[in-house]
Amino acid sequence: MSVEITYKDVENESIVPRLGGYSFLPPNIDWPLNPNGEKLILILSLPTNFLNKALNFNLPKEHFLSVFTTYNKNDYFLDLITFHGDKDELENIKQGFTKVLLHKTGENRNESNFLIPAQEFIYGDKLKLNYEEFDGKNLDDMEIYCGSLIGNKASLLQKEDLGLDNYQFCLQIYGGDFPEEFRDIFSLSDSTGYLFLNKNYNENDIGVFFTQCT
Repeated sequence: MSVEITYKDVENESIVPRLGGYSFLPPNIDWPLNPNGEKLILILSLPTNFLNKALNFNLPKEHFLSVFTTYNKNDYFLDLITFHGDKDELENIKQGFTKVLLHKTGENRNESNFLIPAQEFIYGDKLKLNYEEFDGKNLDDMEIYCGSLIGNKASLLQKEDLGLDNYQFCLQIYGGDFPEEFRDIFSLSDSTGYLFLNKNYNENDIGVFFTQCT
């Protein structure tokens, strides 16, 4: 069963599952750039011990999963991070417009032009999202849950087959849950970001992060 995620303010260097804050990228890993040469912004810092316990993963212990995305205050970037099932969209994202990195714990670090105030994950209510009980016609008329949650199945805003059979859903985060000055983190404040991890641990393909909007 999925569990709702809520948030509370926390120090930017805190070693907890969180939105934003400083990264723990070690010095031997370059800060990720997108194909346009722009520095990505850290949106998620997740201890692997937390993910292994919460989702029954088997990631290396005492590591971090850091998730980055393209972000720009002035230029349009929604199409660079959005995936609704089109293979070209996914390939575009995998070129580096978002990035999922698995790494050992380094020092507090931020080389982006922005720093999102850190927000610690807090478990909320359990959610029963049984969309499969409805036929396609009725599903189109349902109000889809678009908030932040962890585990079980993603609550996709666009319901196309994503073709991510080799990946396991991890969590989703609602753009409107970010601190006020970063509610445009996914371009539109009602966009939702989704993190899927590779079922077969692969250092070259840890996972994929993308957004959807209505």
